Amino acid sequence: MKGCKKLYYENSLLVEFEATVQSCAQQGEDWVVTLDQTAFYPEGGGQPADHGTLGDAQVLDVQEKDGEILHTLNKLLQKGEIVQGKIDSQRRFDLMQQHTGEHILSGLLHRMFGTENVGFHIGQESVTMDTDKELSPQQIAQAEAAANEIVWKNIAVKCEFPEKEQLQQIEYRSKKEIEGAVRIVTIDGADCCACCGTHLPFSGMVGQIKVIDWQRYKGGTRLTVVCGSRALMDYQIKCSQLAQIGAMLSVPANNGFEGVCRLAEQLNQTKQQLAQSRANWFEAVSETIKKDDSPIVFADNLQSDNLRTLCLMLCEKTALPCAVFSNKEKGLSYAIGQKNGNVAELTKQLNAAFAGKGGGKPFLTMGSLQADFEQIKQFWNEKRMDLNNENAI
Repeated sequence: MKGCKKLYYENSLLVEFEATVQSCAQQGEDWVVTLDQTAFYPEGGGQPADHGTLGDAQVLDVQEKDGEILHTLNKLLQKGEIVQGKIDSQRRFDLMQQHTGEHILSGLLHRMFGTENVGFHIGQESVTMDTDKELSPQQIAQAEAAANEIVWKNIAVKCEFPEKEQLQQIEYRSKKEIEGAVRIVTIDGADCCACCGTHLPFSGMVGQIKVIDWQRYKGGTRLTVVCGSRALMDYQIKCSQLAQIGAMLSVPANNGFEGVCRLAEQLNQTKQQLAQSRANWFEAVSETIKKDDSPIVFADNLQSDNLRTLCLMLCEKTALPCAVFSNKEKGLSYAIGQKNGNVAELTKQLNAAFAGKGGGKPFLTMGSLQADFEQIKQFWNEKRMDLNNENAI
């Protein structure tokens, strides 16, 4: 293979090595270095690049271009210098857990349900996998169980570059046609796939494979997966959250769902009682309105549908304009109406006076503005004095 020797293909667990600097060129504030050999894996195939150090320089990024491995550093290295490379081993191992786990799960989804993997990315917290077919929750659970059985069996993960004749006899997964040498990753019973990434030597080192979320995506399914230490961390976080929920609901952590169901039922009953109380209050307020009134009502925490309902109820009692205002995070929300009338001009004046926004139909407008109750009351009373003038509002 062209360029430097790729030690990460010879031993994926190698995290320290010695190399000779072949070139070093400045690029902005950083330096791009090539070596005669490297264990730093360059970004590719959905797997992020390794990080670490070369001598006392930080390795910020690694990319492959035209067969050369380009190491982006924060310091200058001299051509011909022999440097010690040290990879962030914890990060590398985590990435290999995620990548190897993805192979196992993708391969089994392909074998069990005929799906093709059309997208794969290792993120900071989880792995996303995109399939070309929709999967049911039951199918995902079956594949997850089968994937963890492969982990428990501690099967060897074989990575090799078969000769062209041998490659033609191998049935393997690949997202695209590959020219030149093809690297095949095989996990017996789970997967056989073309891949350029780094993998653990045995499936047991993946630890655990857990699908934590899934959704329909572009005609297929997007899976969110965590493996190994990430799966452990996810479990620990969720156990802690369940314990906190249980403590709040005065139930054992394992009974948190029952506690939440009970709380949801209580909340639903409270909402129904509140809705009935609000309806009764609306009725009581509307009953106080006389046919020659132009009422203005203030209430706390009314949603837009409540504003509309109360305003329309008031409009049934009088032929003059009616208004309902309620506090919101900033300013007030409103509903203004007039049965068989037109409140557009009044709404326009109100919005202009108090930096408001809103509109609607001639007989009912809704919106929000910047004012307090007293300012609105003064505005409304001034308009009330002019109600006999049909052009006033």
